[in-house]
Amino acid sequence: MASITVVLMYGWVLLSLLTIGDARHPCVFPFIYKSKSYSSCTEDGNGRGKFWCATTANYDKTPLWENCALSEYGGNSGGQACVFPYIYKGRTYYTCTNEDAINGNFWCATTGSYDRDGKWSYCADTRQHGINMGPCVFPFVYEGKTYSSCTTAGSSTGKLWCSLTSNYDTDPKLTYCDPTEPRPCHFPFIFKGKSYSSCTKEGDGARPLWCATTADYDKDSKWKACALEEYEGSSNGQPCVFPFIYKNRTFYTCTNEDIGDGRFWCATTGNYDQDKKWSYCADSRDQEEPNDDDCDAFSEI
Repeated sequence: MASITVVLMYGWVLLSLLTIGDARHPCVFPFIYKSKSYSSCTEDGNGRGKFWCATTANYDKTPLWENCALSEYGGNSGGQACVFPYIYKGRTYYTCTNEDAINGNFWCATTGSYDRDGKWSYCADTRQHGINMGPCVFPFVYEGKTYSSCTTAGSSTGKLWCSLTSNYDTDPKLTYCDPTEPRPCHFPFIFKGKSYSSCTKEGDGARPLWCATTADYDKDSKWKACALEEYEGSSNGQPCVFPFIYKNRTFYTCTNEDIGDGRFWCATTGNYDQDKKWSYCADSRDQEEPNDDDCDAFSEI
């Protein structure tokens, strides 16, 4: 019975992807041109200065090519831009995919959930980067440890990433967990008519711990995977240090002061004014109370 349910649930998904007739021949990455390997579109050899790609693995042997599409096109959304992350078949994607697509063309959802909204476009060829395309696999193993969400482990820049295989140690493929709109969690938020004041695992398939980035996911389909550790910033994801000094005030929690997109951050030394070291906060920290119950979130020095 379960297998029948799956077929019924996703049958319309396959139909809508396979019946759109504006597909091009897909780029093949990497490809060989004049004995050099290319993993993205190139202007090399094109006297008109346009980006192109081979549509075979070796252009030197089989000289087939296409001009690269520089923006999304076609699909049933009229070429609307990709939205990352998105859910397809209950899995989380931060990349385009060619799963279930005619002629292997890469596509993306144009809302946060294809499973729910069914909206998609063919991807700009400039979004494709060789073999590192596909859904995050949760959980995955990295250096013998199991991860159920995006992580900065092993990243010198503090960027969040996920494995595209169940065991990165034996099959090292990854993608960065870069959302289209970097925004903070919005607490509380509504999902399926219920209010949530923290990250949740409720919802589609193998989605990691997540939160909505607007007040009503049911209306907007906008979400992000919750960061469970500090990431990026000038300290490349070093952990928060509390309390810290910023603008001559003492902070005991993360703050979104002076951050244009509203994300929360913290200093990674005791004095930001002096050291200028900071990271974006783990989403689990955003709503934390001050360390000292008698103190405000910040106080004047």
